[in-house]
Formats: sequence, C-alpha cells, structure tokens
Amino acid sequence: MTSIEQEGQDLPTVWPQTLIFFRERINSSRNSLAIKAGIDPSYLLRIEHGDREPPKLPIVKALSRALRLVPTDRDSLLVSAGYAPPRLQEIGWDPSFEAVARVLNSDLSPEEIDQFRKVITLIAKCWVSEPTLDRG
Repeated sequence: MTSIEQEGQDLPTVWPQTLIFFRERINSSRNSLAIKAGIDPSYLLRIEHGDREPPKLPIVKALSRALRLVPTDRDSLLVSAGYAPPRLQEIGWDPSFEAVARVLNSDLSPEEIDQFRKVITLIAKCWVSEPTLDRG
C-alpha cells in the first residue's frame, strides 16, 4: 500500500485504505459513519472491502463531511477515490500535473515513489512554504 506520512502515521493514498484510515482515526464504526453520511451500512462495508469501485463524487463528499475532514485530508480522500480536489479544480489542469500523475501511476517501487514525492516536495518548498508540503 502506498502512503504518505501525516501526523506520525502513514496516510494511505489508495482507495479504500484512505477511507478506512480516516474512519479509524476518529474511532468511528462503519455503521456510525454510514448513518452520518446518509448511506447504507452494507454499501460502506462493500466499499471498504474493495468489492465496489469508489463511489460517485457526492457520496465521497458526504463521507468527507461525516468524517469532519480538514481541507487537506478531504483532498486526500477525493484524490484516492479518483477525483480532483476543489483547489485543483479552481486553478485548472496543467501539463505538469499530468507529468507527476504519470510518474506516480508508473511501475515504480514504493521506495521510488517515496523518493519522487520527496523530490517534488523539496522543489515546491522553493516557492511555497506550507505545512501541507511537509507530508512526504
């Protein structure tokens, strides 16, 4: 499982492990989360077991609200489900994003992906100093 470091814990970057990570982080049961998100508990079980593809965007957003995710965590959940985070939608698509996505979706080993993320984070810090860049 690919992950990035967050608050001393490994945050998975693939669906459904990212969803499970956030649910377990707040010590919520599947049933409780499903009720808060307005979805059937058995559907959430199938999502978490990987028996279903990531749900449609409104359901991912409902799960994000039910989990009370901060914006960066919400973005992580959206990306793991295959959706662009709102901030990326606002600035629009850029060929550099596609280049990074191609590398991250290539056949690199987990160690190589971690190295790539560290390099990108170091480069980004040359222009922006944000705590969210210190995840990897």
